[in-house]
Amino acid sequence: MQRSRLFTIAGCTFGTMCTSYMCNPAVAHVKWFNSDYCVTCHPDTLDHIVNTRWMWLLAFSALVSLCAFIIDRLWTDHANHWVDRFLDGVCVPAPDYLRVGLGIFLLCLWTQPGILLTPELQTSNPVVPWFQLALAATTLSWRTTWVASCGVFVLYGMALRQYGLFHLLDYPIFLGIAGYLAIHSLQIEKLKPYAGSVLVVAVSGTLLWASFEKWAYWVWTMPLVARHPDIDFGYNPKAYIVLAGFVEFFLAYFLLAGRFIGRLAAIGLLLIFLSAIFDFGKIDMIGHFLIIISLAVIIIQGTQPIIDFFTCSKLGITRGAFASLGILAAVFGTYLLGYFGLHHLIYS
Repeated sequence: MQRSRLFTIAGCTFGTMCTSYMCNPAVAHVKWFNSDYCVTCHPDTLDHIVNTRWMWLLAFSALVSLCAFIIDRLWTDHANHWVDRFLDGVCVPAPDYLRVGLGIFLLCLWTQPGILLTPELQTSNPVVPWFQLALAATTLSWRTTWVASCGVFVLYGMALRQYGLFHLLDYPIFLGIAGYLAIHSLQIEKLKPYAGSVLVVAVSGTLLWASFEKWAYWVWTMPLVARHPDIDFGYNPKAYIVLAGFVEFFLAYFLLAGRFIGRLAAIGLLLIFLSAIFDFGKIDMIGHFLIIISLAVIIIQGTQPIIDFFTCSKLGITRGAFASLGILAAVFGTYLLGYFGLHHLIYS
């Protein structure tokens, strides 16, 4: 029995690593490498996006999600115990990684003048680089980290004013990290149990939104694939981009809807982001630095309260499986309507 459990865990891990290798460029943020992107331009129409291949991929992904739910329900306790025992050697608390990570990220931004939080958000304000450097200094101590959190909110607000709501919906991760660190810095005991949930929702929401961008604006990625012809493994480039969108969506969804599977999804995404650095270089490393650190924190901290809702923990395995499909459909439909509906509302 012990051996079969280990084989199951090893199989899940191997599958995650293979998926990561196959979809290396899935998370290369195209706006950083294609200056011709146009957020205000109309996305591809749904009747062009939702074709037979797309529907088959959706059905297959839903089946994988159902299998993942069953595996998660059957093996989570043992698997998480094994992972926690392995991580016991990590003597530094998870929040410290994110605090130091934010400081390093802000320091990197200071060395790249003109960047406002992410590479494609440009600013001519000469104060911003020095403001980001000052915020980096406040992360040296937990007592002052809340100042950095407030500063991130200010920077996000500046970007929101300059680039608009729809564009900034790419980056709720900044708000999640700021909230997470503020809770720990200010020692708000009532909110500490939910800080991890804030981070998970922010990271997952960022990637879920990005997956729809790959379907709606797949043409943005085509020049990137043309410059790196080896990354599509000889597949039809458009088909590969669509597949990358599905991989990103479901790995991001598993962050919310999986306990041990959520950790595996975080490992898979972490491998994707790290491997993408070799193809896309320094800009990709700086732009994705915080999400890499956040995924590491998600792996270390384990199951969070928000996950109990998405995994239907109070239901039996049969009813829970059907309920999980319903929640998946609701999340998918919400993002589908939200992405295309908001774009139409704002820019039409």
